[in-house]
Amino acid sequence: MGRKLAHLILLTALVAASTLALADDDPPARVGRISSAEGQVTVEADGEEASGSLLNWPVASGTRITAAPGSRLEFRIGSAAIRLDGDSSLEVESLDDNSLRLRLNYGSASVRLRSGEMLDDFELSTPQARVTLLEPGLVRVDSERQPDTSVVSVLLGAASVDGGGTALTLRAGKRAVVQGDRISTGQAQRDRFDDWVIARDKRDENSQSLRYVTADVTGYEELDQYGSWRESDEYGPLWSPRSVPLGWAPYRDGRWTWLDPWGWTWVDDAPWGYAPSHYGRWVMLDTRWYWAPGRFSSRPVWAPALVGWVGGSNWSVAFANRYNGPGIGWYPLTPRDRFVPYYRVSADYERRVGWNHQNSVRWKPQREVRREGVTVLPREQFDARRTVNVGKAPRLSLAPNDARNVPLSTAPLPLTRMSPGAVTPGRVIETRRDRGDGFERQPRNSISQGLTRDNRDSVNRVPMQAPATPFAQPAAAAPAAPLATQRPQADGRNGDDERRSRLLRERDQNDERERREAGQRWNRQAIQPQPQPQPQPQPQPQQAVPQPPAQHPFAQPAQAAPQPGAQFRQRDEGAEQRGREQRERVQREHREAREAPAFRAPPPQAQPQPQPQPQPQPQHQAPPQHQAPPPQAQPAPRPQMQAPPPQQQQQREEGGGRRQREERSKER
Repeated sequence: MGRKLAHLILLTALVAASTLALADDDPPARVGRISSAEGQVTVEADGEEASGSLLNWPVASGTRITAAPGSRLEFRIGSAAIRLDGDSSLEVESLDDNSLRLRLNYGSASVRLRSGEMLDDFELSTPQARVTLLEPGLVRVDSERQPDTSVVSVLLGAASVDGGGTALTLRAGKRAVVQGDRISTGQAQRDRFDDWVIARDKRDENSQSLRYVTADVTGYEELDQYGSWRESDEYGPLWSPRSVPLGWAPYRDGRWTWLDPWGWTWVDDAPWGYAPSHYGRWVMLDTRWYWAPGRFSSRPVWAPALVGWVGGSNWSVAFANRYNGPGIGWYPLTPRDRFVPYYRVSADYERRVGWNHQNSVRWKPQREVRREGVTVLPREQFDARRTVNVGKAPRLSLAPNDARNVPLSTAPLPLTRMSPGAVTPGRVIETRRDRGDGFERQPRNSISQGLTRDNRDSVNRVPMQAPATPFAQPAAAAPAAPLATQRPQADGRNGDDERRSRLLRERDQNDERERREAGQRWNRQAIQPQPQPQPQPQPQPQQAVPQPPAQHPFAQPAQAAPQPGAQFRQRDEGAEQRGREQRERVQREHREAREAPAFRAPPPQAQPQPQPQPQPQPQHQAPPQHQAPPPQAQPAPRPQMQAPPPQQQQQREEGGGRRQREERSKER
């Protein structure tokens, strides 16, 4: 029993320790805002600089603010206001639930504390002194306006100054000058910067918003000027902006910026937009948006943005700028929605950041979840940039019915920081590729333009292949037929006449070599012993004869199958006359090579040597029909050979009959 109790106590201690450790890791519950920026002001945080329009920009630990000469700036943390004059630099060393430590490197700063709860948290230091407030009031500090000198002036309340080895208390209207190891006091003096500070303080007097929210809600001072309050039995106090454009929704006009450790933080463009964006919830009643801050039982907890996320990489959206791609959207949370931080927090922190009006309220169950005010941007906007300007990006607004089936998502994560000069996502990279295609670009004088690499290699290797037999079946050459359709560009387009002529010469030489080898094979077959001829050879039926002319681009309707190499020829569309002469010469050579072995020619003409001639020669013409050899000179039919054409067969029969009649007449 004692052992179980010991284990239970140990387990309870471990849980408590882990809870405390996790609570220590919670992000700060207080974050300031820049409420006014006049002139050139720069904010630096996490190694990133921001300038230009800085209204409502978040101020957290580690932020450095620099005001150029002639500029002025004000940032607020709850009811506290810190103001900088021109030519000043101030750093926020620590800002959390229990401390507000500032360091003025140089320039002038004014601090106004209205709540006594912040007295123990506040501290401002310079290179020569350290200043704290003893009661709520207004204090001004000047640093390095003179070399190695700090001046502390108290306008309201009381302050403690520790510097020069001495600690002293200053009342309203007094000042202390700390220079090195010396410290002196005197009367406080006012200038234009003090007048500007007092004018800004008058705006906070008699604020009606403090009746509905606490002074710890940063940005409450803007609500009286830009909106009005009302009470609701269901949601408690409600605030609504007076003038907003048609179709407006919360979290629609502003920017997203990445702020460690919270992540994506909303920066609203409206002067009143800070408090309603980082505290409370939004609700739509009677087609109008209302901000419901709820009731705070303790110090309110700041949130980067009280929104829900939808969309993601698997949700494609068509935007107005013709961009189609993944979209990411967000919508304001209502009091019925639970905010789940997307950064690491403890259970106590999550409870404090939740919305509360009355503990006894029981919400009516909703049959359908209505997501009002959904704003969608391209997903790549959050991938490529640390700050996303919603007003300048392609934006889409979804109605509640359209957003009903949109998938829920989590807050997007940006890419890691890119090194200087690196290519960031979303940037168009010059590829040096011609517009409108995706092919590998070839030189303009290339005759093989438009062909793939494999096809060009095939065309170049074709003439070196072994030639086919004259009686080869046309089907064997069918796979290479598409190569014959590749057409080079005209001379006027590519300007490569020299290369074209060289290719044509190589093609003619290959054709001549193939015809010579084909003739030699034909002659070897003709001199072999032949069987006795038949007296009356029967012609083959017409339907059994294949139709090779359909396979050959230059063949006549009654000619034999195409010769080897013809299927690899390319047409020259730029020279019609030259092509016509070439076709006539090829036809004549084919006819000579086909007819020469079919007759018993004299010995000098036993092996004709067909040579390409520009003009036809008589000795290469076919002999007259009365010189045709008898039928016994015909070669024996072979399985792989085709039957002779009907016209040639008829000529052989007539020649054989005439020869027999002449021999009978001689015998008589």
